[in-house]
Amino acid sequence: MTERVSEFGTSAALPLAEGDVAHKTAGDMLREAREAHGLHIEMVAAALKVPPQKLIALEADDIASLPDPVFARALASSVCRALRIDPAPVLAKLPGAQRAPLAETNRTLNARVVSDTPRWSGGRSGGLPSRALLTVVVLLLIGAGVLFWMPQSAFDQIGASVARLTAKNEGETMPPPADPADVSEPVPTQAVAPTGPVGAAPAAGVAAAAPAAPASAPLAAVANTSANTASTASSQQLVFVAREECWITVTEAGGKQLLRRSLQVGETVGLSGTLPLSVVVGRASAVDVQVNGKPYDLKPVTRGGGVARFEVKS
Repeated sequence: MTERVSEFGTSAALPLAEGDVAHKTAGDMLREAREAHGLHIEMVAAALKVPPQKLIALEADDIASLPDPVFARALASSVCRALRIDPAPVLAKLPGAQRAPLAETNRTLNARVVSDTPRWSGGRSGGLPSRALLTVVVLLLIGAGVLFWMPQSAFDQIGASVARLTAKNEGETMPPPADPADVSEPVPTQAVAPTGPVGAAPAAGVAAAAPAAPASAPLAAVANTSANTASTASSQQLVFVAREECWITVTEAGGKQLLRRSLQVGETVGLSGTLPLSVVVGRASAVDVQVNGKPYDLKPVTRGGGVARFEVKS
Protein backbone atom coordinates (compact mmCIF):
# COMPACT_ATOMS: atom_id res chain seq x y z
CA MET A 1 0.00 0.00 0.00
CA THR A 2 1.03 3.58 -0.59
CA GLU A 3 0.78 6.30 2.08
CA ARG A 4 -0.73 9.69 1.20
CA VAL A 5 -1.31 12.73 3.41
CA SER A 6 -4.59 14.61 2.95
CA GLU A 7 -5.25 18.29 3.57
CA PHE A 8 -6.97 17.34 6.84
CA GLY A 9 -3.59 16.57 8.39
CA THR A 10 -4.03 12.77 8.79
CA SER A 11 -2.17 10.03 7.08
CA ALA A 12 -4.07 7.02 5.81
CA ALA A 13 -3.60 4.19 3.35
CA LEU A 14 -4.89 4.69 -0.20
CA PRO A 15 -8.38 3.15 0.00
CA LEU A 16 -8.84 2.48 -3.73
CA ALA A 17 -7.45 -0.62 -5.35
CA GLU A 18 -7.76 -1.40 -9.03
CA GLY A 19 -9.30 -4.81 -8.36
CA ASP A 20 -11.99 -3.41 -6.08
CA VAL A 21 -13.35 -0.47 -8.11
CA ALA A 22 -14.98 -2.61 -10.79
CA HIS A 23 -17.96 -3.52 -8.58
CA LYS A 24 -18.22 -0.26 -6.64
CA THR A 25 -20.09 2.93 -7.41
CA ALA A 26 -18.63 6.41 -7.26
CA GLY A 27 -20.42 7.08 -3.96
CA ASP A 28 -19.03 3.88 -2.41
CA MET A 29 -15.46 4.80 -3.38
CA LEU A 30 -15.82 8.32 -1.97
CA ARG A 31 -17.37 7.10 1.27
CA GLU A 32 -14.68 4.42 1.79
CA ALA A 33 -11.94 6.99 1.15
CA ARG A 34 -13.47 9.40 3.67
CA GLU A 35 -13.90 6.69 6.30
CA ALA A 36 -10.33 5.52 5.71
CA HIS A 37 -9.22 8.99 6.79
CA GLY A 38 -11.52 8.86 9.79
CA LEU A 39 -13.39 11.97 8.80
CA HIS A 40 -17.00 12.86 9.34
CA ILE A 41 -18.94 13.96 6.29
CA GLU A 42 -19.63 17.38 7.84
CA MET A 43 -15.89 17.99 8.25
CA VAL A 44 -15.34 17.35 4.55
CA ALA A 45 -18.31 19.59 3.68
CA ALA A 46 -16.93 22.40 5.84
CA ALA A 47 -13.48 22.07 4.26
CA LEU A 48 -14.97 22.22 0.75
CA LYS A 49 -17.50 24.92 1.76
CA VAL A 50 -20.51 22.99 0.41
CA PRO A 51 -23.70 21.87 2.16
CA PRO A 52 -23.41 18.40 3.79
CA GLN A 53 -26.60 17.33 1.99
CA LYS A 54 -24.84 17.50 -1.36
CA LEU A 55 -22.01 15.25 -0.13
CA ILE A 56 -24.56 12.83 1.31
CA ALA A 57 -26.39 12.72 -2.05
CA LEU A 58 -23.08 12.20 -3.88
CA GLU A 59 -22.04 9.27 -1.64
CA ALA A 60 -25.53 7.82 -2.02
CA ASP A 61 -25.20 8.05 -5.84
CA ASP A 62 -28.31 10.27 -5.85
CA ILE A 63 -27.21 12.37 -8.82
CA ALA A 64 -30.77 13.57 -9.41
CA SER A 65 -30.65 15.53 -6.13
CA LEU A 66 -27.66 17.52 -7.37
CA PRO A 67 -28.03 20.49 -9.73
CA ASP A 68 -26.64 18.65 -12.76
CA PRO A 69 -24.09 15.96 -13.74
CA VAL A 70 -21.43 18.59 -14.33
CA PHE A 71 -21.75 19.78 -10.73
CA ALA A 72 -21.62 16.18 -9.51
CA ARG A 73 -18.36 15.50 -11.36
CA ALA A 74 -16.84 18.77 -10.12
CA LEU A 75 -17.82 18.00 -6.51
CA ALA A 76 -16.45 14.45 -6.77
CA SER A 77 -13.19 15.76 -8.18
CA SER A 78 -12.88 18.25 -5.30
CA VAL A 79 -13.49 15.48 -2.73
CA CYS A 80 -10.84 13.32 -4.39
CA ARG A 81 -8.30 16.14 -4.25
CA ALA A 82 -9.11 16.80 -0.59
CA LEU A 83 -8.69 13.09 0.29
CA ARG A 84 -5.60 12.70 -1.96
CA ILE A 85 -7.04 9.87 -4.05
CA ASP A 86 -7.02 9.31 -7.79
CA PRO A 87 -10.19 10.93 -9.22
CA ALA A 88 -10.15 8.97 -12.50
CA PRO A 89 -11.93 5.78 -11.20
CA VAL A 90 -14.54 7.91 -9.42
CA LEU A 91 -15.24 10.17 -12.39
CA ALA A 92 -15.50 7.14 -14.67
CA LYS A 93 -18.48 5.94 -12.62
CA LEU A 94 -20.35 9.25 -12.81
CA PRO A 95 -22.67 10.32 -15.65
CA GLY A 96 -21.00 12.21 -18.44
CA ALA A 97 -17.83 10.13 -18.48
CA GLN A 98 -16.42 9.63 -21.96
CA ARG A 99 -16.24 6.04 -23.02
CA ALA A 100 -12.94 4.60 -24.16
CA PRO A 101 -14.02 3.79 -27.74
CA LEU A 102 -15.29 7.33 -28.22
CA ALA A 103 -12.07 8.83 -26.86
CA GLU A 104 -10.03 6.59 -29.11
CA THR A 105 -12.14 7.68 -32.10
CA ASN A 106 -11.54 11.33 -31.24
CA ARG A 107 -7.79 10.77 -31.05
CA THR A 108 -7.85 9.02 -34.42
CA LEU A 109 -9.80 11.84 -36.03
CA ASN A 110 -7.47 14.45 -34.55
CA ALA A 111 -4.42 12.59 -35.82
CA ARG A 112 -5.95 12.32 -39.30
CA VAL A 113 -6.79 16.04 -39.40
CA VAL A 114 -3.27 16.96 -38.35
CA SER A 115 -1.75 14.63 -40.92
CA ASP A 116 -3.96 16.02 -43.71
CA THR A 117 -3.19 19.68 -42.88
CA PRO A 118 -0.89 21.14 -45.56
CA ARG A 119 2.48 22.31 -44.30
CA TRP A 120 4.95 24.80 -45.67
CA SER A 121 7.22 22.88 -47.96
CA GLY A 122 10.58 23.80 -49.22
CA GLY A 123 9.23 23.79 -52.77
CA ARG A 124 9.09 26.92 -54.86
CA SER A 125 5.33 26.97 -55.36
CA GLY A 126 4.32 26.46 -51.71
CA GLY A 127 6.61 28.93 -49.90
CA LEU A 128 6.81 32.02 -52.14
CA PRO A 129 4.05 34.66 -52.41
CA SER A 130 2.39 35.30 -55.73
CA ARG A 131 3.85 37.65 -58.32
CA ALA A 132 0.89 40.01 -58.07
CA LEU A 133 1.46 40.43 -54.33
CA LEU A 134 5.15 41.17 -54.89
CA THR A 135 4.24 43.76 -57.52
CA VAL A 136 1.85 45.53 -55.16
CA VAL A 137 4.45 45.60 -52.38
CA VAL A 138 7.11 47.02 -54.70
CA LEU A 139 4.74 49.73 -55.97
CA LEU A 140 3.85 50.71 -52.41
CA LEU A 141 7.52 50.97 -51.47
CA ILE A 142 8.25 53.13 -54.52
CA GLY A 143 5.32 55.43 -53.72
CA ALA A 144 6.46 55.79 -50.11
CA GLY A 145 9.98 56.65 -51.27
CA VAL A 146 8.69 59.32 -53.68
CA LEU A 147 6.58 60.93 -50.95
CA PHE A 148 9.50 60.83 -48.51
CA TRP A 149 12.02 62.46 -50.86
CA MET A 150 9.63 64.99 -52.41
CA PRO A 151 10.60 68.54 -51.31
CA GLN A 152 8.34 70.56 -49.07
CA SER A 153 7.89 73.21 -51.76
CA ALA A 154 6.06 70.71 -53.95
CA PHE A 155 3.54 70.04 -51.17
CA ASP A 156 3.15 73.79 -50.62
CA GLN A 157 2.49 74.38 -54.32
CA ILE A 158 -0.07 71.62 -54.43
CA GLY A 159 -1.78 72.99 -51.31
CA ALA A 160 -1.75 76.52 -52.73
CA SER A 161 -3.29 75.34 -56.00
CA VAL A 162 -6.04 73.44 -54.22
CA ALA A 163 -6.76 76.35 -51.88
CA ARG A 164 -6.80 78.79 -54.80
CA LEU A 165 -9.29 76.67 -56.73
CA THR A 166 -11.46 76.29 -53.64
CA ALA A 167 -11.34 80.00 -52.90
CA LYS A 168 -12.18 80.82 -56.52
CA ASN A 169 -15.20 78.51 -56.46
CA GLU A 170 -16.39 80.02 -53.20
CA GLY A 171 -15.80 83.52 -54.58
CA GLU A 172 -18.08 82.80 -57.50
CA THR A 173 -20.93 81.84 -55.19
CA MET A 174 -20.40 84.69 -52.71
CA PRO A 175 -21.76 88.22 -53.40
CA PRO A 176 -19.12 90.77 -54.45
CA PRO A 177 -17.63 92.79 -51.57
CA ALA A 178 -18.85 96.31 -50.98
CA ASP A 179 -16.90 99.02 -52.79
CA PRO A 180 -14.95 101.17 -50.31
CA ALA A 181 -15.87 104.26 -52.40
CA ASP A 182 -19.55 103.61 -51.61
CA VAL A 183 -18.85 103.75 -47.90
CA SER A 184 -16.97 107.01 -48.15
CA GLU A 185 -19.59 108.85 -50.25
CA PRO A 186 -21.27 110.67 -47.33
CA VAL A 187 -17.92 111.85 -45.95
CA PRO A 188 -17.15 114.46 -48.63
CA THR A 189 -20.53 116.09 -47.93
CA GLN A 190 -19.70 116.32 -44.23
CA ALA A 191 -16.20 117.59 -44.95
CA VAL A 192 -17.41 120.24 -47.40
CA ALA A 193 -20.28 121.49 -45.21
CA PRO A 194 -18.09 123.27 -42.60
CA THR A 195 -16.07 124.99 -45.35
CA GLY A 196 -19.13 126.87 -46.61
CA PRO A 197 -19.35 130.59 -45.68
CA VAL A 198 -21.50 131.58 -42.71
CA GLY A 199 -24.08 134.14 -43.61
CA ALA A 200 -24.76 135.72 -46.99
CA ALA A 201 -22.30 135.14 -49.83
CA PRO A 202 -22.05 136.66 -53.29
CA ALA A 203 -23.35 134.61 -56.18
CA ALA A 204 -19.88 134.52 -57.68
CA GLY A 205 -18.50 132.98 -54.49
CA VAL A 206 -21.10 130.21 -54.60
CA ALA A 207 -20.40 129.55 -58.25
CA ALA A 208 -16.67 129.37 -57.57
CA ALA A 209 -17.12 126.97 -54.63
CA ALA A 210 -19.26 124.54 -56.64
CA PRO A 211 -16.47 123.33 -58.98
CA ALA A 212 -14.11 122.89 -56.01
CA ALA A 213 -16.34 120.28 -54.32
CA PRO A 214 -15.75 117.42 -56.86
CA ALA A 215 -12.00 118.01 -56.68
CA SER A 216 -11.95 117.59 -52.89
CA ALA A 217 -14.08 114.38 -52.96
CA PRO A 218 -11.21 111.95 -53.85
CA LEU A 219 -9.00 113.42 -51.14
CA ALA A 220 -11.77 113.01 -48.57
CA ALA A 221 -12.40 109.42 -49.71
CA VAL A 222 -8.69 108.55 -49.33
CA ALA A 223 -8.62 110.17 -45.90
CA ASN A 224 -11.71 108.24 -44.87
CA THR A 225 -10.21 104.93 -46.11
CA SER A 226 -7.04 105.56 -44.11
CA ALA A 227 -9.11 106.39 -41.04
CA ASN A 228 -11.12 103.19 -41.45
CA THR A 229 -7.92 101.14 -41.80
CA ALA A 230 -6.44 102.74 -38.69
CA SER A 231 -9.62 102.13 -36.68
CA THR A 232 -9.81 98.53 -37.95
CA ALA A 233 -6.16 97.89 -37.03
CA SER A 234 -6.67 99.23 -33.51
CA SER A 235 -9.78 97.12 -32.81
CA GLN A 236 -8.96 93.84 -34.62
CA GLN A 237 -6.29 91.23 -33.97
CA LEU A 238 -5.59 90.73 -37.67
CA VAL A 239 -5.82 93.23 -40.53
CA PHE A 240 -5.13 92.38 -44.18
CA VAL A 241 -4.67 95.04 -46.87
CA ALA A 242 -4.49 93.57 -50.37
CA ARG A 243 -2.19 95.37 -52.81
CA GLU A 244 -2.99 92.73 -55.44
CA GLU A 245 -5.40 89.84 -55.66
CA CYS A 246 -4.60 87.14 -53.07
CA TRP A 247 -6.35 84.49 -50.98
CA ILE A 248 -6.43 84.16 -47.19
CA THR A 249 -7.59 81.47 -44.74
CA VAL A 250 -7.91 82.19 -40.98
CA THR A 251 -8.89 79.46 -38.51
CA GLU A 252 -9.46 80.07 -34.79
CA ALA A 253 -9.04 77.64 -31.88
CA GLY A 254 -11.47 74.76 -32.18
CA GLY A 255 -11.20 74.55 -35.97
CA LYS A 256 -13.76 77.24 -36.89
CA GLN A 257 -12.83 79.14 -40.06
CA LEU A 258 -13.19 82.90 -39.72
CA LEU A 259 -12.08 83.74 -43.26
CA ARG A 260 -11.57 81.70 -46.41
CA ARG A 261 -11.76 83.66 -49.66
CA SER A 262 -9.90 85.85 -52.13
CA LEU A 263 -9.18 89.53 -51.52
CA GLN A 264 -9.37 92.01 -54.36
CA VAL A 265 -6.98 94.90 -55.02
CA GLY A 266 -7.30 97.59 -52.33
CA GLU A 267 -9.59 95.49 -50.12
CA THR A 268 -9.04 95.67 -46.34
CA VAL A 269 -10.29 92.95 -43.98
CA GLY A 270 -10.00 92.96 -40.18
CA LEU A 271 -11.05 90.17 -37.86
CA SER A 272 -10.63 88.76 -34.35
CA GLY A 273 -11.20 85.33 -32.86
CA THR A 274 -10.27 82.84 -30.17
CA LEU A 275 -6.50 82.39 -29.91
CA PRO A 276 -4.48 80.84 -31.34
CA LEU A 277 -5.35 82.00 -34.87
CA SER A 278 -3.88 79.90 -37.71
CA VAL A 279 -3.29 81.97 -40.86
CA VAL A 280 -2.48 80.84 -44.42
CA VAL A 281 -1.81 83.55 -47.04
CA GLY A 282 -1.48 82.86 -50.75
CA ARG A 283 0.65 85.32 -52.76
CA ALA A 284 2.13 86.70 -49.55
CA SER A 285 4.03 89.38 -51.47
CA ALA A 286 0.73 90.99 -52.52
CA VAL A 287 -0.72 91.68 -49.07
CA ASP A 288 0.20 93.74 -46.00
CA VAL A 289 -0.58 92.20 -42.61
CA GLN A 290 -0.99 93.83 -39.21
CA VAL A 291 -1.07 91.81 -35.98
CA ASN A 292 -2.47 93.60 -32.93
CA GLY A 293 -2.00 96.95 -34.68
CA LYS A 294 1.65 96.33 -35.69
CA PRO A 295 2.98 95.46 -39.16
CA TYR A 296 3.89 91.79 -39.56
CA ASP A 297 6.64 90.69 -41.97
CA LEU A 298 5.57 87.63 -43.99
CA LYS A 299 8.96 86.94 -45.61
CA PRO A 300 10.37 84.72 -42.80
CA VAL A 301 7.25 82.50 -42.87
CA THR A 302 6.85 82.35 -46.67
CA ARG A 303 7.81 79.08 -48.39
CA GLY A 304 7.89 77.87 -51.96
CA GLY A 305 4.94 78.92 -54.07
CA GLY A 306 4.54 82.22 -52.20
CA VAL A 307 2.41 80.68 -49.41
CA ALA A 308 2.92 82.07 -45.88
CA ARG A 309 1.81 80.23 -42.75
CA PHE A 310 1.88 81.60 -39.18
CA GLU A 311 -0.06 81.64 -35.92
CA VAL A 312 -1.20 84.47 -33.66
CA LYS A 313 -0.92 83.26 -30.07
CA SER A 314 -1.23 86.49 -28.11
